[in-house]
Amino acid sequence: MGYCQVHGEKIFYIESSLPNSNDNVVLFIHGAGGSSEVWSNQLSPIEGYRLFALDLPGHGHSEGKAASDIQEYSRFIADFIETLDLHFVILVGHSMGGGIVLESALAQPQLSWLKGIVLVDTGSRLRVNKKTLEQLAQGKLPFDIIPYLYSQNSTPEILTQALEDMKKVQAEVYLADFQACDAFDRSNEIQTLKLPTCIICGENDRMTPLKYSNGLHEALPQSKLEIISSAGHMSMQESPEEVNRALRQFLKGLA
Repeated sequence: MGYCQVHGEKIFYIESSLPNSNDNVVLFIHGAGGSSEVWSNQLSPIEGYRLFALDLPGHGHSEGKAASDIQEYSRFIADFIETLDLHFVILVGHSMGGGIVLESALAQPQLSWLKGIVLVDTGSRLRVNKKTLEQLAQGKLPFDIIPYLYSQNSTPEILTQALEDMKKVQAEVYLADFQACDAFDRSNEIQTLKLPTCIICGENDRMTPLKYSNGLHEALPQSKLEIISSAGHMSMQESPEEVNRALRQFLKGLA
């Protein structure tokens, strides 16, 4: 765990690596209103890689303000990577984080450090329900979306924890993030991407349904699609072993 300064603001991140790890890096990017904690099940060391998970500005333990624009988050990721002098990076993004990853990938080949991408429960277009945006504009947290984040067979304990986690986040953070998502649409550009790509989707994802991942798979020529059985939108928390297996197989293929 540690902090770095990006544009004068303290940014929190977690690093997990084995001794003598090389320059290969996996950077995990959370979704709207989230933090690095959502990746806790993915941060067991992987031989040959340094693993990082960060809190975006205004999220978790990081200073700054949440952005209402995916491009701004993408620029921040590039600055974070430059600050830590990271090389040979694979970006992993969940939901809004997946949008940030796609935006970053579309900036290639200027981003010489980007070697591959992993898109988890996301899409090239991330529209948000108008009722949710109106609710947030009134300062009300969107507790009603929690059941849709997880599969219908999730335990009450998981839903209760999600509720407690949401209470820790200010409505203005969710509003900025969901505005960023709602304005994001790269469906007409992603066909140009030539990066190795792994697409991971929960079979029962109701926030970014399987058709979103199928669309990504059809549009991205170097992509592989992994469907996580019985998982919802938070597949990396609901089925960590399956998600980790898919991630490790993808990384092995890049070696």
